[in-house]
Amino acid sequence: MKVFVSWSGEPSHDVAKALKDWLPNVIQAVDVFLSSEDIAKGSVWFQELGAVLDASAFGILCLTRDNLSAPWILYEAGALGKRFEQSRVVPLLIGLKVPDLSGPLSHFNAALLDKEEIAKLVAAINAQLGAAQLTDKQLDKAFETWWPGLEKSLQQAAKKSAAGAPKFAYEVFLSTPMAAFATDDEYKEGRAQFKKVFDALKEDGLSVYWAAEKIETMLGFDTLDVSVLDDLKALQQSRRFVLLYPQKLATSALFEAGYALALKRFSHYFVRDRDDLPFLMRELAGSDGNVRIHTDQDWKDYDDLAEKIRKYRDKWFGL
Repeated sequence: MKVFVSWSGEPSHDVAKALKDWLPNVIQAVDVFLSSEDIAKGSVWFQELGAVLDASAFGILCLTRDNLSAPWILYEAGALGKRFEQSRVVPLLIGLKVPDLSGPLSHFNAALLDKEEIAKLVAAINAQLGAAQLTDKQLDKAFETWWPGLEKSLQQAAKKSAAGAPKFAYEVFLSTPMAAFATDDEYKEGRAQFKKVFDALKEDGLSVYWAAEKIETMLGFDTLDVSVLDDLKALQQSRRFVLLYPQKLATSALFEAGYALALKRFSHYFVRDRDDLPFLMRELAGSDGNVRIHTDQDWKDYDDLAEKIRKYRDKWFGL
């Protein structure tokens, strides 16, 4: 059975090459295709690649932060996804977590780069072999025998990927419309509600930037130009973006949402009504894989939202 391995970039290629050498030792009936080694020089590239895709029964996408939007990765992922069901296409995450995936890649069941996850991946490949598949006992024995060799290669690739990955000061940038309040009492009440979400995000050590964290009254704000510059710098240093938008407002939080989009930050918009958002923002969830919009059908009030964030925090924001 042919297994197609997709890669882009050096750490990704290192993992792909390690899998090509390793998988047939564990499951002898598997033939791993790697384009850098298996397509002859001078051959008709797309014609041969298409033939290999048609002949493959399983696909592995070796993903790093640098190649998540690489055209070649997306092309091969789309080609694999079109040919067979999602359970037979597995993104292998190198220095990534599941919440880092967006768009079409987020629809596949990803595997982390550890022993337990690789064992599940191998079992999924074995399950496609039909009569030729190994028994559970045979597979476990082969996996344990050959795992140490692959583990070293995976660790080296993960270190190489981490060395080239951008460093973020914050996991989440929390954007709230603090300047939209008319009175200090309204500000304090709104801040108390938003703080429930902030506290839920902060639990268990998740690093969160929120401009209003230490500003308990309207008088506590810096001058507008200074605070905006501070916020934009923090947003550049944040991995993900969260917008709390309780009603239709003219607020700089919308500017921050646009800036996060330009930075390609994965974003969650929590709104009462999708129609409260500006028209173009309403359509983002369908056209941009980096944006998810949560309406009042998903959350009732800020206490409920805080609980939802605690429940889905790993899935949405990672740790």
